[in-house]
Amino acid sequence: MRKIFILTGVFVACMGTLRAQNLSSPYSAYGIGEIQDQDPDRSSGMGYTSTALLATPGFLINKNPASLIGLERSLAQVDLALIGKTVTFKGDAITTDNNKAKDLVIKRISVSAKINKHWASSIGFKPYTLVNYSYTAQKSIEGSNATYTGLYDGNGGLHNIFWNNAFAVGKHLALGLRSNFIFGSINQIETLQGVTLSTPIISQITNYYSGFRFEGGAIYGNRISKNWKFSVGGKVTTKTDLDVSKTLTVQEGTSVVESNKDLGDDKFTLPWQYDAGIALVNKGRTTFTVDYSRANWNGMNPGGTTWTMVDRDRYSAGVQFSNQVQRYGLVAEKSYFQAGLFTGQSYLQVKGQQIKEMGATLGYGGYVSRGLAFHLAAEGGTRGTMANNLVKETYFQFTLALSYREVLYSKGRKYD
Repeated sequence: MRKIFILTGVFVACMGTLRAQNLSSPYSAYGIGEIQDQDPDRSSGMGYTSTALLATPGFLINKNPASLIGLERSLAQVDLALIGKTVTFKGDAITTDNNKAKDLVIKRISVSAKINKHWASSIGFKPYTLVNYSYTAQKSIEGSNATYTGLYDGNGGLHNIFWNNAFAVGKHLALGLRSNFIFGSINQIETLQGVTLSTPIISQITNYYSGFRFEGGAIYGNRISKNWKFSVGGKVTTKTDLDVSKTLTVQEGTSVVESNKDLGDDKFTLPWQYDAGIALVNKGRTTFTVDYSRANWNGMNPGGTTWTMVDRDRYSAGVQFSNQVQRYGLVAEKSYFQAGLFTGQSYLQVKGQQIKEMGATLGYGGYVSRGLAFHLAAEGGTRGTMANNLVKETYFQFTLALSYREVLYSKGRKYD
């Protein structure tokens, strides 16, 4: 267990320092930013299609909180997921100076253990939303004919600390509950410049968010025949009101005009979300799985003059081929290969266009040693549109997930 604690401390320290370059995202200017709801776990090579799948020895699957019960008994493991991403932008306002962005960041850290054959538990940290954008626009001052050049920047995002518990009910049913504490801040910065302004005027509004959200899930699996198994899974995520407090800071040149002025409190509502999936497994070697997800954002929160929040749907499908070997008279997985497809929409509708996305994934994983497992995934896709002067994103993403396992306790049993 000592190695588990040491690795966890190292990974937590890395989360605060490993960032090659902030990833610009023009659509993160709306709402609470770009939601990071696809977990970079073993299912990332299957289009994140895993609502009906259990975790396997050495590999977490995080979409359904009930999946955790698939871990090995009496072993604790620490998991780390790192993502590298490059994006190319296309649109009327895009030039060669601002058409690319990249990022390298740790996206999840967790510690998990299957306490006994009926109960598994996990705690961890991951980002919930990303905000990072910059653009210029002309601004008119009410009561004046003067116009100013405004530079608008946004940064920050929300984070998620979670506690996941999963339970085996008999041989075929698993239930899970994940408790999430969501918190963080988003900064909106306006810098005004013009010939009538001797110095720039900088205004910063900071929104602080916090609140709890819960996810409940279930997975049922059984045999269809000698060679085929099936499983069905579902998850419900609760509607939640996040508390929001706002402050304003205004600076004229080097002089601070207003510092952290309280603008009052507000609420931001996260909607009900429903996920469902089905999986078929042939001889334990080939897995086919399909997922559907819906989040009811419509009418949850006020929008803006050019945008609003709308219901979000997502469809995905994946396949996995497992390379199995015989060890000590038992069948064990040596490695696996995956492929997946997905399509769906964002919760944003901007200038009458709902922001759509689609992509494809490939994945590969295996074991470096009995205690260390790895997962690699590549993802390519598109997001957004060039219609109505909007921006289309074409991206490539690489995922590396590592997990290290160690004996938690053995009760007299031997582990090699």
